[in-house]
Amino acid sequence: MPSPNRVTRFRRAYQEPQFLFDARRPMSAPTAQMIDQVITHADIAVRMAGERLKLRLSAGMIDELQAQGKLGADAARLADLTVVWDEREGQVITVRDDARLRDAAQRWADWDSLWDEESFAPEPLRHSAAA
Repeated sequence: MPSPNRVTRFRRAYQEPQFLFDARRPMSAPTAQMIDQVITHADIAVRMAGERLKLRLSAGMIDELQAQGKLGADAARLADLTVVWDEREGQVITVRDDARLRDAAQRWADWDSLWDEESFAPEPLRHSAAA
């Protein structure tokens, strides 16, 4: 009879699902220049408690600024950033980066489209005309 004091750990024969779907892909951190661009050109500002503002750039504004030459070709990444700005202190409180969420949503949208009702629609019956 095996000893009850000796317990062996159960090994999993599978990988964790988040690694199978590449959900933890490393992303580059936002730079100080990116944060400054969001603060300077933000077109979405939501007032928060404590004299704070939540600043974002919309995709339409990024396209406009690129057309004017104020932002570079890689500025689409700025739409993923949310900056919380404290007006009283004049400093950045928090920077949130939603790039991983955007990537995951795009990957899952392709997966979910496999079960759309349109894909299960029966084809119309074709009757051959008897001559």
